Amino acid sequence: MRVPFPNPIRSLSGRLALAVAGAVALALLLLTGLSTWREVERYAAAKRELLRMTAQILAASAAQATAQGDESAAQSSLRAIAHGQALIYAAVERGDGAILAEQGIGLRLANDIDLDQGSVSPLALMTTRTLRVSVPILENARPIGRVVLVSDNRDLAGRIAEVGLTAALAGMLALALGLAVSMGLQRGVTRPLAALARTMDGVRLGHDYTKRAEAAGSREVGALAASFNDLLQAVNERDRAIARHNAGLEEEIRLRTHDLIEAKQSADEANAAKSVFLATMSHEIRTPMNGMLVMAELLASAELPPRQQRYAQVIARSGQSLLAIINDILDFAKVESGRLEVERIPLSPRDVADTVVTLFAERAASAGLDLAAQIDGDVPRSLLGDPVRLGQVLGNFVSNALKFTAAGHVLVRMTMEASASGPVLCIAVSDTGIGIPEDRLAGIFTAFTQADQSIARRFGGTGLGLSIAERLIAAMGGCVGVESRLGAGSTFWARIPADGADPAAPPVRRAPAVPAAIRFDAVGGATRIALAADLEAAGFRPVEAGDGHWFIDAAALSASGRRPEGAGRVIALVPLGDASGTGLLRAGLADAVLRRPLTQAEWRPLLAALAEGVPLPVEVLAETSGAGDGTAASLPSFAAARVLLADDSAVNREVASEALGRFGVRDIVCVEDGQAAVEAAAAARFDLVLMDGSMPVLDGFSATAAIRAREARDGAGRVPIVALTAHVVGEGADSWRTAGMDGMLAKPFTLAQLGAVLAQHLTAAGGHATQTVPSQRPAAQASEDALLDEPTLANLEELGDRDFLARILRLYVAQAPQALTELDAALASGDALALSRAAHSLKSMSANIGAVQLKDRVGAIERAARDGHPAGGLASLADAVSGLSPLLVRTLDALRLRLEMPDEDAQGGEATTGGRRAVG
Repeated sequence: MRVPFPNPIRSLSGRLALAVAGAVALALLLLTGLSTWREVERYAAAKRELLRMTAQILAASAAQATAQGDESAAQSSLRAIAHGQALIYAAVERGDGAILAEQGIGLRLANDIDLDQGSVSPLALMTTRTLRVSVPILENARPIGRVVLVSDNRDLAGRIAEVGLTAALAGMLALALGLAVSMGLQRGVTRPLAALARTMDGVRLGHDYTKRAEAAGSREVGALAASFNDLLQAVNERDRAIARHNAGLEEEIRLRTHDLIEAKQSADEANAAKSVFLATMSHEIRTPMNGMLVMAELLASAELPPRQQRYAQVIARSGQSLLAIINDILDFAKVESGRLEVERIPLSPRDVADTVVTLFAERAASAGLDLAAQIDGDVPRSLLGDPVRLGQVLGNFVSNALKFTAAGHVLVRMTMEASASGPVLCIAVSDTGIGIPEDRLAGIFTAFTQADQSIARRFGGTGLGLSIAERLIAAMGGCVGVESRLGAGSTFWARIPADGADPAAPPVRRAPAVPAAIRFDAVGGATRIALAADLEAAGFRPVEAGDGHWFIDAAALSASGRRPEGAGRVIALVPLGDASGTGLLRAGLADAVLRRPLTQAEWRPLLAALAEGVPLPVEVLAETSGAGDGTAASLPSFAAARVLLADDSAVNREVASEALGRFGVRDIVCVEDGQAAVEAAAAARFDLVLMDGSMPVLDGFSATAAIRAREARDGAGRVPIVALTAHVVGEGADSWRTAGMDGMLAKPFTLAQLGAVLAQHLTAAGGHATQTVPSQRPAAQASEDALLDEPTLANLEELGDRDFLARILRLYVAQAPQALTELDAALASGDALALSRAAHSLKSMSANIGAVQLKDRVGAIERAARDGHPAGGLASLADAVSGLSPLLVRTLDALRLRLEMPDEDAQGGEATTGGRRAVG
């Protein structure tokens, strides 16, 4: 590459020459100026002395003439002296300033420089043409006049020119010497440096590291060139080494890339094989477990001797434990593969808490632990999230707490916190268990980790639950943590964003007329904590003595056999499934019954009624039969349904057929493969198809696709098809969606899960679900026009006698019109919460005495008000509410006839309800 020759002016030698010339010129200018200045100052001083001397001579010669006033003599003196001195004016003045005699120009210049004033500026001297001096004329040392002389300075220019010429000659000589020195420097320094710079530019631009600089010039410049050449030599050696390395590196990279591709392919194949193995093993394990669990559940509900029934229950519980472990492993596998997804749909935190505590109620009771949930009043009614996964996390925390707590309680709390990103729902589960050592807290959410290896041997578990919970909460945008102290219990917490929150209902506050004191008797642990927190938020205060409302354990109240003295309202706390509360209500020992664990759906209406001082909602608890005769009685019946069951396993067909039989389904067609299912669906109409996914000839998903294609081709109605499959991971887990199925029931399933599927699809398909009555003798169903349900009234008579029934009915006659009045008032004020409470109160008391029509009508109003979304708002309920008064009148008349009760026994004859007449 050609290197351009540098600009001479911009080169080092050119700049050096310019610097020398500039320095000489600047010095010359300064010297000339200084010399001129000094020369002008000397000229001024010499001119002053010369003019003063001349003036003094003239003053001496003109002294006599001035004294005598002789003008001619004075004139003669001027003419004799004022010649040859470059004088342009001379004058003799009298003492009074009058001019006695003068020579020269007749006009005085106004800008004459007066040399008598002392120092004169050289610049002023060069810019004027005349100089003036004056001396006094003395006679006997007495001034009698003045001599004034004015001279020009024309000779000053010549003297300045002489100075300039001298300075110019000196400057030329200095410039010549400077250029000579510059040329010497160029030969020894600048030219070698310029050559070195050109060589460096050539290397930089052409990347030619074989060039070398000439080692010429002074020792320093030569050393610099030699160093540069050494640098080029080192660069050449480095380039040769890099070239040799690159030659082998390309081959090494090729080999390593090939190895990496093979390793990645192997990892992908291993991961795919793991997924296939996991899906296959899940299917293979769940298939025999389906038969075992369903049959164990059916066996446990059959009429067996007590010992054999306990065996069956142990089998069922063990199977459920095994299934829980399998589900943990599958969930963890989904998390690891990134396939675990969470939904964002509206969920109710209160419903999630109610579901979890109800689910673990029996387990807590069997362990002697108190389980309760306390939900702060500012927790939203709903927010966006995944209710199933949130329930799974909360259930995992509760299960973990119950597992490691030997005595005491487990408390679930939900609160709200504010953060920079918005409101946050905080969930905490606290226990009084064994606690966790501090050094184990950091890894408690790690998979397959427990606080101690002995924990797994003592309490069981896989150590996966908390890890799954942590990842589920992370997928929801939240975080988890734990606080614990060894021997003092633990608190596991989770925080999730409360996105899309529907604000909580207005807080319940105690009316001023309601007594504020609350007493607890034999109520401890989590239940007391939850009750006390909500009651204090409503304006009550717990006390140890004195009058007030009582919360008392049902067993303690029953053992005392009497109502607490000075008690206002008495609320008995009964374990879930315990029917002893009915007797307490019947005996008048309690005003209401509250199940444990507390559920918000039951507790909130009771708290509102307690705070407002209105009648407490009372629901008679259904008595539960012993194990072995209570399952089938509570299952709905789908006797009119026709079901197609497709499964290649004889055990699965037997299990499913037996389970369907428990729901009254008798018309069941069983086939062994998908092709037979397609042919059966084409030959007859079914209300529901239960289709296994993995079958010979044609699998269930392909069979479903074929059925859907035939329906579209023939214009036939769509039959609901539910996947009855053990595939819960892998591709088969979601294949039912793409195949056009309407749902999926994972094997093994429970009777409750099967019942939910039947209720969802058979109702829409034309199957008629009827709820069987849990009674040992079949009761005739009330006709549509019946006001009273005779079996309910008969059950009331069985609980006591006719007098007892009369007392109950008289209480209803007295309280029902009051409840209807409150309902009217709530509707008029537009208060949905009060309307829901009033409707619930009337519905509950109507259900207790068998007023079926009134119960159903009021129940519909309660649901509409509680959900908060009736079409047209609360005003749309006016017609429904207005129709309650005549229905209540007819119901009360029917009750009076039922008991042959005269009007005077109705406690007041007539009652006015919201402007309408109701017989009471």
